[in-house]
Amino acid sequence: MKNIKNLTMSALALAASGMMATTASAEILVFNASNYTSGNNKHGLWTNNTNTGSDRFYAFQTGTIFTVDTTAGTATLTGTAINGSNNVADINLSFGGFLETTQGSAFTYKKEGGLAYDPLTDTQDVDFFTTATGSIAIDGYSYMLQSDPFAGNHAFQYGVGANAKNGAFGASSWLLVEGEGGERPRHWDINVNLAAVPEPATWAFMIFGFGAVGGALRRKKSRQAVSFA
Repeated sequence: MKNIKNLTMSALALAASGMMATTASAEILVFNASNYTSGNNKHGLWTNNTNTGSDRFYAFQTGTIFTVDTTAGTATLTGTAINGSNNVADINLSFGGFLETTQGSAFTYKKEGGLAYDPLTDTQDVDFFTTATGSIAIDGYSYMLQSDPFAGNHAFQYGVGANAKNGAFGASSWLLVEGEGGERPRHWDINVNLAAVPEPATWAFMIFGFGAVGGALRRKKSRQAVSFA
């Protein structure tokens, strides 16, 4: 049993080392994007003026992905969200102009109530994307980000505590959109919880590690069967 335990710990350590190695060397970070999860309306997207009541709240669906290119300083948010009336929002947003909090003056931080971000008193783990392009199409009708896309001179914030609704690791922003027919700008809201997606190499290490544990257990079981014969 001691040998099995040691092998188990070694396999898990190998899997963990693989995770750290691939994460440290990664230039593209991939995250599953999920909803803000407090209150009555579980949502990741709020679409001011497009609907009424709870139909303004859209829940992210499985497969909504946030990616960050750490070398280029860019990011994307792509996927779908659905409201209570089954209206489907197709999200295709790109962000650039990455700025670490410690590299510049305070940005206006997206807090509830629109309070300004203060890098001296607020978390140092929130960084910013300062440009954005793209569209959100609802049932095929496209709403495009304006050339100056951030409401209230905010930026798109990302990091620990960046989900303004719940302080989780994630992202959030107030966005200005206009309809493809030239409708007046509308203020929309994105709040995202993020969870890292392991890279394929990480899964390979983990599968190898747990496979080694399973093989050891099978060999032990076989030896026990022989001893009782």
